[in-house]
Amino acid sequence: MFRVLRAGCVLAAGAALIVVPAHAVSAAGPAAETGASHVLGACAELTDQGPGWALLRNDCGAEISGSVQLSSGASPQCVPIPAHGTSTVRWRGNGTAEYAYDCLTRADE
Repeated sequence: MFRVLRAGCVLAAGAALIVVPAHAVSAAGPAAETGASHVLGACAELTDQGPGWALLRNDCGAEISGSVQLSSGASPQCVPIPAHGTSTVRWRGNGTAEYAYDCLTRADE
């Protein structure tokens, strides 16, 4: 009895691993082909910084807006970053960039 139950659970878990990624790929595919808006995800990457500036790289194939979270708790204004390109965020005052984040991740905006 327990072997059958355990085997059923293992099969269900294995099927979920196959079905969920396939479903995610098919959901993303048509939106990209038709130009419909879709969320890209975490594209902005902090690559370099200095006093009052940080360089961000866009790892995605669409233009986004990005910024950084500062150690002072503030966040500078978002800047546009071209697809697979870079852009610089600037701020006045204290603080160093802790991480980058996407402000706008819609492919058609």
